[in-house]
Amino acid sequence: MIIGLTGPMASGKSTVVNALTKQGFKHITLSSIVREECRKAGLEELRENLMATGQKLREDHGAGVLGQKALEKIQTEGGEQWIVDGIRNPAEVTELRKHPNFVLVANTAPEDLIVSRILSRKRADDTLDETSIRQKLRREMGEGEPPKGQQVAQCIQMADYKFENVMGMDEVEESFMKLYNNILNNKG
Repeated sequence: MIIGLTGPMASGKSTVVNALTKQGFKHITLSSIVREECRKAGLEELRENLMATGQKLREDHGAGVLGQKALEKIQTEGGEQWIVDGIRNPAEVTELRKHPNFVLVANTAPEDLIVSRILSRKRADDTLDETSIRQKLRREMGEGEPPKGQQVAQCIQMADYKFENVMGMDEVEESFMKLYNNILNNKG
């Protein structure tokens, strides 16, 4: 089974990934593919550079290129259980759906909660200005983006399952595992 994760930044996708890796899932992020391209181009791995590089890859090789590259890596490395994190364009979903056991989970949270999380986590690559955070969130969701750009809102609409992450960090894993068990029951 391949579980794809989509959703805005700071919606708790990393916590979901941690829960699944404890279940034996291997993990790939589409951003790791983009980060590699940034390094090749000599660009600093800042969020803006990553977004622009991802968009350029989509323009040069088609909007589903990152999904295609993820499937190639999964096939090369093998294994039955994978998490593909960071799905941001509907064409990536379309590519990943070519795998017969692909399931897309949208990890969501209200914008105000996301802003609060970003302000409190203080990652080096996070903007700590609320207005800028909200602008980045809207861009990531697709506002002002070309069709081959980031379109997280459309990916969320394509999801097979939605996980609204509004609970405390200590509750996320247990809550997600209930959804995971539901996915297994529906696949079986």
